[in-house]
Amino acid sequence: MKKKVFGLLLVAALIVFALTNFLKSKITEAEKIDTSYTQVETKEVEESGVEISQYAPDFTLKTLEGKKVKLSDYRGKKIILNFWTTWCPPCKEEIPQMEKYYKSLNKKDNVEILAVNLTSADKSKEYIKEFAESYDITYPILLDKKGEQQKQYEIVNIPTTYFINEKGQIKQIIKGPMDRKMMEYAMSSLK
Repeated sequence: MKKKVFGLLLVAALIVFALTNFLKSKITEAEKIDTSYTQVETKEVEESGVEISQYAPDFTLKTLEGKKVKLSDYRGKKIILNFWTTWCPPCKEEIPQMEKYYKSLNKKDNVEILAVNLTSADKSKEYIKEFAESYDITYPILLDKKGEQQKQYEIVNIPTTYFINEKGQIKQIIKGPMDRKMMEYAMSSLK
């Protein structure tokens, strides 16, 4: 009888041991799956946003000339992403400063200015074109017709300018008009 009980206990112990190891391996696999999923989700959240050190959210807008422009097409260049309107006095103040910088240093510094006109809050496309010509603007003007980028970039004050490095990360944000010195200082943060 003792041998029978001992045998049953041994079999039960082996079954418990095997079942425990099986469950441990399944739990470990589940933890790996959950962990990798969490890392992917966290990485996505950390990468894109409108805060300093986050990657600038990508978008596609048309220029005044009707050409589609995608922000990510400019990776490898430093970007000055400026949000503005034609009726904004501080915007009018900074345009000549930005144009001088663009003409004199953009190639040397590997910089592109993308001026996003908040078209949904502005006058007609024709008026914007005439305005750009009257200010001799040579950098690309993009039209945010539906206000989608205004929402995405959380633009409340105009002008607002994001300075983005070659990798696509936001390094400086200036709310309000800029002069040449402010631009140069902000550009130095992109190095």
